[in-house]
Amino acid sequence: MKIDVILGAGRTATEINELGQLAERYGLQTFWNQSFPSRRDPLLTMAQLAGATSKIRLGTLPVSPYEIHPQRIADSILTFNELCGGRSSILIGGLGHSVSRVTGLQPERRVTAVRDCVAALKGIRPDQMTQYEGDCYSLMNYQPEWAVDEPPGIYVGSTGPQMLKMAAQVADGIMMSDAPLGKMNEVLASVSAGLEQAGRAKSDLKLNNFFAWHIKEDRDESFAEARRELIWRGLLQAWFTEPFLGAEKAAFVESNKDAFLNAFLAHSDQIQGVPDDMVDALIENLTFAGGLDAIDKVIEHIRAFEAAGLDEIALKVHDNPAEAIRIIGERLVPVFA
Repeated sequence: MKIDVILGAGRTATEINELGQLAERYGLQTFWNQSFPSRRDPLLTMAQLAGATSKIRLGTLPVSPYEIHPQRIADSILTFNELCGGRSSILIGGLGHSVSRVTGLQPERRVTAVRDCVAALKGIRPDQMTQYEGDCYSLMNYQPEWAVDEPPGIYVGSTGPQMLKMAAQVADGIMMSDAPLGKMNEVLASVSAGLEQAGRAKSDLKLNNFFAWHIKEDRDESFAEARRELIWRGLLQAWFTEPFLGAEKAAFVESNKDAFLNAFLAHSDQIQGVPDDMVDALIENLTFAGGLDAIDKVIEHIRAFEAAGLDEIALKVHDNPAEAIRIIGERLVPVFA
């Protein structure tokens, strides 16, 4: 099991340089810098880090062909890949709610669009012309002769069955988001179907899961942060919560999403109108939270993910990312080294 960290969008290049070097010293696999509207550009702010590190992979997520044409995605990630000597990764997604809200873009034929983007990127060679003609996007007469480093790792962000099947056919990896243990069999069935259809082996594909990390030395601070951020855990859709809440409580939580959003917007841990036992169950099943004494339980949880078929887990860090990386590096990475 490989351990990644995901940094929230908007940090300065200086902060990213320090945090990324810290992550490399602790032996983490990938340092992901998140993309979000009206925040600093994730690849530009990692340019200094690319030259300051030599082992850790450097990635950005999510990037959508609806907001950037695959040709411009290719130019950008290949340039960054050159800066870091072939250690880059990128996650292609359909279109996030945040970007849609800002741009007004509405994704159509989402699976097909992502497939075209990934297939085009995967087909690029420095020694031959790319001639990819897709249903939504094409990349024609494209040949970056200078892009001779190890190609970027191309992930697809997906938790739904159709996107999972498609990604298993074309991508280097899949990163799910907040997928609970109770849904892993369902997820893996879709992945297996895609691999079989493409004639690929499981070893050809890396399976990752984006999961919220809130472990802190201060237990109360950890749970306050986890409560504040709960709205982003699968947007609290019933698909994510039914395995441990049951259908009735899952429907209640989904119908009360505004209470969770209001807590986030107010930077508060108070979720009005939702019983504490439901909130506690969400935290227990969709996040890693607690004091340092919770590490053993986290390790058991990650081992269960590994047994279910995951190769990697990407831990999203929040407040005080340096402390989070230190705890992950000292208490988690050695266990799975």
